[in-house]
Amino acid sequence: MDTLTISTWEQWKDVHSSSEQKKRQERALEKKCSPISINKEEASGLFKGSKGQYVTSLSQCDCVDFVRRKLPCKHMYRLAHELDVFPLSKDLQSDHLSKEAAMELIQSCLSEDEQIKFKYFCYLCGNNNSGETLYPKSFADKLISCNLASEVTQPERLLKHLHIQSVRQFLPEGVKNPRTKAALIELVAPFVTKEDIVFPDNQKCVTLHPSISNLGHTLHRKLCALYPDERQESSYYNF
Repeated sequence: MDTLTISTWEQWKDVHSSSEQKKRQERALEKKCSPISINKEEASGLFKGSKGQYVTSLSQCDCVDFVRRKLPCKHMYRLAHELDVFPLSKDLQSDHLSKEAAMELIQSCLSEDEQIKFKYFCYLCGNNNSGETLYPKSFADKLISCNLASEVTQPERLLKHLHIQSVRQFLPEGVKNPRTKAALIELVAPFVTKEDIVFPDNQKCVTLHPSISNLGHTLHRKLCALYPDERQESSYYNF
């Protein structure tokens, strides 16, 4: 590996150990983050994104996450991994709880009614934090305190839960309004912070805690076995 490539990546050497960056390193190993192509001579890569393709180098990426945070995103970590500049280890997932330990935690922390709500939460979040939802602050904070959930802070994910009219308030002056909500969110997300986004009725946006984020579907099935369908419909929506 040439000196320029190594020195380019070295600019990030002080950020890798934070919890937020660890999450991105873990996501970089997921199959859906596999590169379309890698150009080793130019130390760049092409990745599939939600709205087309992202051109990625060791210093920047076209994705919303990098544009907003100006810190390495999952695509940059995967590129560094593919170039052997920053090899990623499967040990990043070693902090995950087993399904047995996760169920024990759920049953020790939550009442039966709360477990039924959590069953639906697991369904919405899926695996690897692919989803999130809004809950009343009291329930969300309880999940967070039990290490069953984490608060979502990424504007692009929070904006999905606002009505499109509320998202339009963040549109920069003079910029044409996109035709779809998804395009609008991608446009405004880099200019929005978590503090700018306020949900009605004191709700909080949460997703599964990193220690169980790989178990969303598994926990949903186990909780469905404990609490059959006849009990779920009213509990899913009545908080």
